[in-house]
Amino acid sequence: MEIKLKRVHTISDLAISAALLVVGAGLFFLNSYLGVFVGICAVFMLIFWKSAFKADGRGTILKKKIVEISQQHRITVLEYLSGKDVEPVLDAPAAGNSSLLEVYYNKTQGLAYAQLFDYSNYKYDKATELVEMHSPRADKLLRQL
Repeated sequence: MEIKLKRVHTISDLAISAALLVVGAGLFFLNSYLGVFVGICAVFMLIFWKSAFKADGRGTILKKKIVEISQQHRITVLEYLSGKDVEPVLDAPAAGNSSLLEVYYNKTQGLAYAQLFDYSNYKYDKATELVEMHSPRADKLLRQL
């Protein structure tokens, strides 16, 4: 079963877009062109600015964090994502090859989705599929972020 994540609005996204729309309406009375421009920007922000994620069919709002990890600790993260009981080490890479770990998480719900990518041929290729983790296991990974 493939897990698909989609972008969604948060309350702060909607509040900032609405506030900018109000500012645009206020500016319209001072300078009509500037007011219209700010209002159009607010509408585009309302349509396109989505800073959170949601798994299909679930109501949990997730944040995204991307971490580069060194090649020497790649194996521990790969084993952790495959289900083994090891301590994942997420340290910053030195010069050279690195891997990328994308984590979508909600700390209050104790839920995390993680995926590992390897860098080769000037792009990141999937090393694992998106893995779903729940509370004791997800907390172990979230402490390292």
